[in-house]
Amino acid sequence: MNRFGLLSSSEIGACETEMTAKETDRCSRRNFLEKSLYGIGGIALGSYTLIFTVRCSDDGPTGSSEDVKITIDLSLPENQALASVGGSLALSANDLDEKGILLYRDSETTVNAYSRECTHQSCVIEKFKNGVSICPCHGSRFNTSGSVINGPATEPLKEYSATLDGEIVTVTP
Repeated sequence: MNRFGLLSSSEIGACETEMTAKETDRCSRRNFLEKSLYGIGGIALGSYTLIFTVRCSDDGPTGSSEDVKITIDLSLPENQALASVGGSLALSANDLDEKGILLYRDSETTVNAYSRECTHQSCVIEKFKNGVSICPCHGSRFNTSGSVINGPATEPLKEYSATLDGEIVTVTP
């Protein structure tokens, strides 16, 4: 060190060598931030790619929705309302429909199945009473054919295929 308290060039070289050895043992703030930002960027890009890929696919993560079916056993006490003609049953959210399914026994051999999602603003509609299902949010009314009786909804309910075999109703997309 000189009289001004400054290091000579040989002393600076020795100090740089010493600092380089110490820096390998620990990460500098700049190095840490740089690596963290690269990591966060990679995670964000990977997440975006995953979400975009799944949303653009017709199939969900477990396959096509056409493989999903719901079965209702009419011999069970909780399903007795659908056992007779004119009966109605409202199922909660399931693998086929996130809002649930609305069933109506049209005849001895026919069951109609609809989404419980109101076509106005996606509220969950009630089961059929006296041949009418009402949306509790804005009062839209639907008949047992899924058609709008009065709005504000203008589109019919989404219909599912339903088959009746003995006492088993099977609902498919």
